[in-house]
Amino acid sequence: MPPSIIFKPSLENFRMVLGRGSFVHGYINSLVIALGTTSIALIFGISAGYSLSRPSGQGSKYMGRWIVLARMAPPVTFAIPLYLAFSHLKMLDNYFSLIITYLTIVLPFVTWLMRGFFKSLPPEMEEAARIDGCSRIQALFRILIPSVKSGVATCAIFGTIMAWNEFFYALIISGRNTRPVSVDIQTFISAAGTDWGALTAAGLLVVAPVLLFTVFAQKGLLRGLTSGSVK
Repeated sequence: MPPSIIFKPSLENFRMVLGRGSFVHGYINSLVIALGTTSIALIFGISAGYSLSRPSGQGSKYMGRWIVLARMAPPVTFAIPLYLAFSHLKMLDNYFSLIITYLTIVLPFVTWLMRGFFKSLPPEMEEAARIDGCSRIQALFRILIPSVKSGVATCAIFGTIMAWNEFFYALIISGRNTRPVSVDIQTFISAAGTDWGALTAAGLLVVAPVLLFTVFAQKGLLRGLTSGSVK
């Protein structure tokens, strides 16, 4: 003090953050949970999105509305029931319980987004595949999914970002062994004060993986966001 505009850059804060075992462990936890959540959400979301894009009655319409309502519901609606259920099953502080909890956020989003991508495809594509001898499942995996791979990339990016940034559920369901970095980062704020240098360095390290992932997948993201805008 007083602060100076011209200063000597230092990596001391990064060394201090990475030297904390809890932060590195939380980083690994976040990777495991985010990748697991996104993978499961894509598997079930693609299938559900395809089913909703091919309505066979009023049930499909109502199911789509229920999925939207589930996504719109505030997290506290699911937090207490999930906590009580996992506590009764002795599954607190568990990767599987966190992934299941995160799916309440990511899966409805992926399902609804994939429904839009599948609806943008002309029905003649699937009909031609069925005429050539493909079953419905073969047509889905061989023709339809490759045609909406940009949409799959978009869902993967947004699903990973949502799972990586989740804080509320992680604060309630996680424990010492599975605490993700989004919760661990708050330990730099205490009653003694805020360690701004370490907090800023940790924040940059938390943002970096998602930023790099988005940069590498930005072509698929842009194609997915503009898909269907021009017929």
